[in-house]
Amino acid sequence: MSGEAEHDLSGRWSGIFNYPALYPPNSFEATIRDQGGLITGVIVQPGEIFDPPGIVRHAVIEGSREGSSISFIKIYDDLDRPTPHYRGTVQPGGDEIEGEWTIPGDWSGTFLMIRGSRDEEAAVRKVSVEV
Repeated sequence: MSGEAEHDLSGRWSGIFNYPALYPPNSFEATIRDQGGLITGVIVQPGEIFDPPGIVRHAVIEGSREGSSISFIKIYDDLDRPTPHYRGTVQPGGDEIEGEWTIPGDWSGTFLMIRGSRDEEAAVRKVSVEV
């Protein structure tokens, strides 16, 4: 891979994941930390169609990035929920990821993540350091 830094996925991401069949998609916000290809982070998402109204779901992610490929699992705070596995491709420029999620032996669907402005991220880091 050329340019390890160009594929650093650290930052804030907005995303959407699609369910199979007739269910509507759901959105999520992710904060990712990428340390040389080791991926960790947190996700916050609105409750799903199956949840009571007003529910907000939280999860941690852990996985890896190698070149333009990324894979991670999403572990919900509610440990009774199944653990989705995500596999995707980082698009040129490093600000978009698309791929597929699966719950092994059960459901699968597609997902798309778009990174917020890197200038905005740099400003947030600078303000944090100066405080």
